[in-house]
Formats: sequence, structure tokens, C-alpha cells
Amino acid sequence: MPDLKVTFTSIRVVNNGEWTGKGELYWDFLLDGEPIGGEGSRSINNARKTADGETIILNNATRTVTKNVGDSLTVEASVSEKDNLDKDETASFNNSFSNTGNWGIGNYQRILRDRKLDVTVSYQIERA
Repeated sequence: MPDLKVTFTSIRVVNNGEWTGKGELYWDFLLDGEPIGGEGSRSINNARKTADGETIILNNATRTVTKNVGDSLTVEASVSEKDNLDKDETASFNNSFSNTGNWGIGNYQRILRDRKLDVTVSYQIERA
């Protein structure tokens, strides 16, 4: 029964989803369907103004879980750019790992794209 720690470390913004100026980004990171905590969530009402080329360093976006053989570990993320036109750009991923793949221990970069939005989410899985 290993304890596994998942840490989201950064969001690299290639294109913030706006034609000009800063985009307003918000996101949700989940582990087994539950919020990761800390800076692993930012609401649409508290969107972060972000420029193209900027990297958002995440603090305290970590959660530890205990897994049994046969369980799965699911890591999910979505990043969105707030628009006033009710058509926010939103991109997401869902990765699942098991004990047969050593629970996915390692570092990951997932590219998320939707229309003009282009970001890379970085996270790490390690034994706690």
C-alpha cells in the first residue's frame, strides 16, 4: 500500500487565449476526482491575468493518497481563459495510472490547447 504524492508545479503559457493583452486564466487540478488543494484551483471569479510567455509557478498544489494493488490513480486538469462572450477556451487532460505501471512515478508535461489557448501543465508523481 504505497503512499503517493502528486504535485502540480507550473503552468507555462505559450498563448493566453487573447488576441492582444493579458488573458484571464482559471484552472482546476484533481486527484482521483477530488481537488488537489492549495493553488491547484483558481475560480473564474478570481481569474489570473497572464501574458503570453509567462510561467505560473504553483505553490502548495500537492495531495497525497494511499493506494492498494488493483486501485487506479487518476490525475486530471483543466485550464480555461475567461471571455466576456460566454465562449471560454477550455482544455483538459485525464491520466490514469496503476501499480502495474509503477503508479506513474515520474515527471509529466501535458500540452493543453483550445482555439488560441496554448498552455503546458507540469506535474510530478512520487512516493510519499
